[in-house]
Amino acid sequence: MAGVPPIKSLLSRSKVRCVGAIYLTLATGVALVALASVKGGGVPLGRLLLLPVFLVAGVDAVRTASVLWQERRAGQLGANVKRTLTTLGPSYRVVTRDSPLPERDHHVAIGPNGVFLILSSDDGGRVTASDQRLFVNARLPWRNLVEDCRVEALRVADRLQRALVRPVPVHAVLCFTRALVAVGQEIRGVKIVQVPRLARLIESVAIPTTLSETDVEAARAALVTKAPAASARPVFRLTPRRSAAHKERPLTLVGRPSVPHQSRS
Repeated sequence: MAGVPPIKSLLSRSKVRCVGAIYLTLATGVALVALASVKGGGVPLGRLLLLPVFLVAGVDAVRTASVLWQERRAGQLGANVKRTLTTLGPSYRVVTRDSPLPERDHHVAIGPNGVFLILSSDDGGRVTASDQRLFVNARLPWRNLVEDCRVEALRVADRLQRALVRPVPVHAVLCFTRALVAVGQEIRGVKIVQVPRLARLIESVAIPTTLSETDVEAARAALVTKAPAASARPVFRLTPRRSAAHKERPLTLVGRPSVPHQSRS
């Protein structure tokens, strides 16, 4: 029915797979214990058949539980950042975008002073910088967070430029929700901040030419609208067939014509 929003299921695919894997692990484990308690000589055939199922189901249960925990952590992380972005002025618009990284979440804040791509991170500890490199607890993070944030900002800028047919200032912001940020400068064009100072940082950025309300709405609409997916069908270039005249073209010999042999009289 048109106009009715879709009902979101409380059981996601990750939850269903996790519950199914745990149930299969418990069921096979109980069956193995029951078969082991049966008195009899030798190794029962049922135990040999159920043991691989138990091992595979256990590994799948651990993997799906890890994925489910990452999704839940990403949801809480996005909620904390989104709650902070609600404190921005009425001239700002906030858009949540799907991140290619399951353990990360990013939002886009659009206002008169440009577009801000906010990549969230829940790494704890102390964040410092040296030689244009970011350190968490005096160690390099397992992912290059600065590069991930910069690449996402470039993608947003490219999409806005194609939609609005002109460049729009896009600022990359890496936001930490639990860590103490002790970085006072940008790293490769990426601003480093923690959640309590996020809104203040966004509102303090100044640009030469501010965006109008129409530009802000156009940018928001361009980011909300899904990009057209590229066709998966390969494109073949057909070559025209040769006409019959080309096929019946006689061969031409190249070189000196042969001289017929004349006998001496």
